[in-house]
This record gives sequence, structure tokens and C-alpha cells, in this order.
Amino acid sequence: MEKRLRDYLRHLEKLDFEVISEEEIWEERERLELRLTEIHQEMMRLLLPMMALIICACIFLAAGFVNFFIGSFVAAAVMALCAAWLGFRYKAMSDAVKKICVYIDKLTVK
Repeated sequence: MEKRLRDYLRHLEKLDFEVISEEEIWEERERLELRLTEIHQEMMRLLLPMMALIICACIFLAAGFVNFFIGSFVAAAVMALCAAWLGFRYKAMSDAVKKICVYIDKLTVK
């Protein structure tokens, strides 16, 4: 997914926004909207498990404090690390959305 996004961003960087016609502007808008929808769906696929892992980490942490069992602390740490990894992937997708929004603004101003 990231490779396709980079290729598409390179394509948008090569576009000369002052010479493209109205039809090409509409085609690019449609492609941008499709890409944006695809990225938002991928972000939701990351957000749901990330929230579940955070909740599991909290439960394991609470169980660890109640029973003072090291395994619960280890499980909480593993869950937190997995949630952090998903969070970094979510942030990368968020940055991609911001880049695409810049190009949407350029096409809208035309």
C-alpha cells in the first residue's frame, strides 16, 4: 500500500497544474477521492485493533497490580508495544492523508 501511495504522490508531483484541462482536473479529483477513501479504510483497520490492544494492556496491567504477577506485566508490555507499532503505522497513514489533501486543495483552487 505504501509503495502504491508513493508512486501516486510522485505522479501528482509531476503534474503541471496550470496546463491541465478541466476534464483532467475532474479525473484527478476522482482518483484522489478514491485514494483518500482507501487510506481512510486502512486507517480504520489499524485503529480498531490498536484500541483493542490498549484496552487489553490496561486489563493486564490492572490484573498485574492486583495479583502482583510478573506475567501480567509482561503481557501488558507486549500489548502496549503492539499498540504503539500500530500507532506509528496510523501516523504514517495520517501523514499521507495530509499530503493528499494538499493536492486536493491545489486541484480545487483551479
